[in-house]
Amino acid sequence: MLRKSLSFLFGATVLTSLSATFATPSQAAEGVRFYCDNSGDVPTTVAYSYDTGYKTQVIRWVSDYFDYSGYDAYTRCSQVSRRFQSAYNEDRLDYVTAGVVNGQTVVCATYAGGSCNSRNLLFTLKPGSNAGETLQRIFDVRDLGASALEESSGRTYINFSQVLKK
Repeated sequence: MLRKSLSFLFGATVLTSLSATFATPSQAAEGVRFYCDNSGDVPTTVAYSYDTGYKTQVIRWVSDYFDYSGYDAYTRCSQVSRRFQSAYNEDRLDYVTAGVVNGQTVVCATYAGGSCNSRNLLFTLKPGSNAGETLQRIFDVRDLGASALEESSGRTYINFSQVLKK
């Protein structure tokens, strides 16, 4: 009888703590959440603002260029959305620019005037891409409501923190 009572008490305690865990609002429910929306025809990295309820498409993954290497559009969308979220959570998503890492042109999260490296890489661009034009096209600055692009040392920087505030 004591054993049944202890089992019941243990089960009730676990259930109570689980419900408290899921019912408590987390810090992740503040600010911005990046995720891959695969509900339409094209996987899309989306930014959702908990503060304003505003949701915007950041990148629509239409290219199949990287499929041959195992990075189809859905895989890239999922991985890059996680990288955006990590950069945002770590307060490293002020500016987005392009650079070269391991001989490949990449887009990265940095500060104004910063450069790309393996720690701030968001995604790789197709070889031969014009990085500045690609950034403008990918982020379609007009649709995201960003202010003008900042040019520094011939490199294009998008003030992504301003994009997220609008």
